[in-house]
Amino acid sequence: MRFLKISKRAYIAILLFLATPVFAGTAELSPEAAAGKIIFEETAGDVGCSACHGADGQGDSAPAITGMDADSIRDQLDYNEDMTFIELTDEEIDQVVAYLSFLDH
Repeated sequence: MRFLKISKRAYIAILLFLATPVFAGTAELSPEAAAGKIIFEETAGDVGCSACHGADGQGDSAPAITGMDADSIRDQLDYNEDMTFIELTDEEIDQVVAYLSFLDH
């Protein structure tokens, strides 16, 4: 069996390339957005926002919500009869907004 000879520099370059994550440059979630992701995907109303608004917040059986601010979400939770069963604290709403902002970018 014959081995390919490569320089030390090329070997290091290959190792660095292989060690680079597939999604290099993808922003990491802040702690606030990470908490919002859990609420969005799982815990809001025991089903998560994504059950109706889609995994990416772009809408499914309910409208798109990416880019919404806390006051808009609060209004929907208070006045939209399809959502009044969902109870979130102001902190949880801020966390969801942080996650929606992450999705929107």
